Amino acid sequence: MRQVPYLIIGNGRLAQHLVHYFTLKNVSFFQWTRTQSQKKLRQLSKKIDKVLLAISDQAIENFIIENSFLKQKQIIHFSGCLSTPLAFSAHPLMSFSRALFKLTVYEKIPFILEKEGLRFHDLFPMLKNPAYYIPKIEKSYYHSLCVLSGNFSVLLWLKFMNECSSRYQIPPQATKQYMKAITKNLIHNPQAALTGPLVRKDIVTIEKNLQALKKDPFKGVYQAFVEAYHEKRT
Repeated sequence: MRQVPYLIIGNGRLAQHLVHYFTLKNVSFFQWTRTQSQKKLRQLSKKIDKVLLAISDQAIENFIIENSFLKQKQIIHFSGCLSTPLAFSAHPLMSFSRALFKLTVYEKIPFILEKEGLRFHDLFPMLKNPAYYIPKIEKSYYHSLCVLSGNFSVLLWLKFMNECSSRYQIPPQATKQYMKAITKNLIHNPQAALTGPLVRKDIVTIEKNLQALKKDPFKGVYQAFVEAYHEKRT
């Protein structure tokens, strides 16, 4: 009997996107979640070639150890930070919301793999996504960059939008226009996208900003950005 290539483990956002992507690409797969039995997992493992662990970073190694029969298969996880001898890794450089994407979007998602591991086309021969390779020792630093830019920036934007709405009654459509302008500048000319008092070397304005934030937990964030900016330029 012909083997089904993949068994997707999990039912979170990433797993749902993988399921949708594979369905659009007509890639054969099974899916298993913790709501199903271990017996079912064993049964499915006999029908597949590769196991895709779309689960939390801290659960990956324990899951493999607890289900040692899966070691007979090629195991792939999607953590941007974890490097383990128990599995290969392929980190999708994308932010996944609950809304599913079109096929053209999925096909453009870059995957970041370890230089020391297999190539992307060995893990996913049916997919043609762009792939890039970094040393496994660099993964934590690479992932910290992803978190700084993709996750922490969300906290800043939420702070801005929530404060504008609750404190000044500035509607969301007004703040979103500002966000769109910043994003557009960053995409089209990233090296010239930064504006404001840091670029102008406006020390007076920076001090006024910090004074205004003296009772706000984000004062330390502002101060840290100022210090990091100046340290990088020296």
